[in-house]
Formats: sequence, C-alpha cells, structure tokens
Amino acid sequence: MYSQHPESGTEPFRADPLPVDSAGRLTLPEGFSAAELHSHTDHSDGTCTAAENVALARGRGLAVVAITDHDMIDAALDGMRAAAEHGLEAIVGQEITTRRQHHIVGLFLERAVPLFKTVPETVARIRDQGGLAIIAHPFLPFPGATSESTIRGWLEKTTFDGIELDSQYLPQKRRAKLLAFYLAHADVLGAAVGGTDAHFGDVGRIATLFPGSTAADLRAAIENRATTATRTLISHRRPSIGERLRNQRRSLLYLPYYRVRALLTGRYL
Repeated sequence: MYSQHPESGTEPFRADPLPVDSAGRLTLPEGFSAAELHSHTDHSDGTCTAAENVALARGRGLAVVAITDHDMIDAALDGMRAAAEHGLEAIVGQEITTRRQHHIVGLFLERAVPLFKTVPETVARIRDQGGLAIIAHPFLPFPGATSESTIRGWLEKTTFDGIELDSQYLPQKRRAKLLAFYLAHADVLGAAVGGTDAHFGDVGRIATLFPGSTAADLRAAIENRATTATRTLISHRRPSIGERLRNQRRSLLYLPYYRVRALLTGRYL
C-alpha cells in the first residue's frame, strides 16, 4: 500500500492488484466491495451493450458498475434496468467533453450534462442534479490529456468529488506522480477512485474499493473519501482488429457528428 489519505486514513491506492479466484471473480477484503466507475458501451465508442457490461461485471465479482458513455446517458439508463436483472447495481454516468476537450465523469446523474462548457460550469451542472464530479484519466501521456498544471488552474475556480488515480492506460511513473499530487491536494480533489475506461468489455481491470455493497454505500464512501483505487488480476482477451476498427469509427466519425447535432438541437441521447 501507499501512504494513507491525510484525512480519513483510507489508502488512496492499493499497490498489490486484487486477486481473483478460480472462477475469475475478485477476492475482496472483508467488508469491502468493488465498483467499475468508467465504462463505455456501443452507444458511444465501446463494443459491448450496457447489458453485456453489466453481465461481465457480475461475473467478475463487482458489486456496482457505472456506465459512462461520452456525452450521453441512454445506455446508462438501460444499464440500470439490466443490473436489476443480474443482482447488482448500476450508476447512471456520463463522460462529459468540456470546452477545451478535457473530460469530467459525472456519476449519479438523472439527465445528460451539456457538453463544451468550462470545467467549473460542468462541475456545477453535475452537482445541480445531485451528481458527483470526477476528473477522468489525468496525467495520461497523450495530446490533450489533463496535466498537473491544468488541474491546478481548475482548482482555483472549483473543487471535485473525486479523481481517477488509475486507469489501464496510465504508466507507473505517471501514476506515482499523480498519487503525490493527490496527497498534496486531496481536500479539493475529493475521493481517490479507479476506473478502467473500458471500451472492449474489459470492465473491472481497474476498480474502486469501498466499504459496503450498494451504490448508496459507494456514494457515501466517495463523499467521505473512504475509497481506494486498485488494479485487479481480472483477465480479458485482447480486442480483435474488427473491434478496434469499430471503436475508432465510432470515436472519430460518429461521436463528432453526435456532438455537433447535440449542440445545434440541444437534444442528448
């Protein structure tokens, strides 16, 4: 484990990945459950339906899964219905594109949050409907990714309910820098969470540990900064070339068209 959260005493990041049993289900510490807080479906640029993501989460021992498609929530609403049939809970979420193309994940939403607003306004729109605002995949080594200096600028104007301390694309050295940054600013960055950013049915590879077992327990843990970001030993087959091409087609062609349409009409899926 790394250093404890300065206020709650909760470990923000678990250094040892969560193991799985012979059936591929997570082996969890007593009294804790695991949640996937960042997953996509074929409504945006994923390759699985919401029902398929929910079924995979159930089979892998997760208690809660958030569907967080880009700039839309219809599939997340479908996930709520599918989750009830599989004996776990789903969260309506959205990965929101902000004015400068940074991403904020909204959790516990009731309706779609408008895109292309400033980050402080996006956070306000999320909170206006009782949602939680999470910084998505910071410190990634990609063009347009959210850097430390960018987040510092945001913190002059707003606070957050959480930050993804890990995603499956984050290199170890950058993760260590992110953790140090988090420990220095946890009071305004909120809870430490993990999210896979799953696009290919790879839900649960990065998870959020929380005390309890329900979505309500998870929300309380986020609000009280009692969550831990963790990697897991969940196995997942590599996506096929066809799946990668479908992901790229949706990402590069459909989503830009959808965003322009949403801006012009004010209608979100």
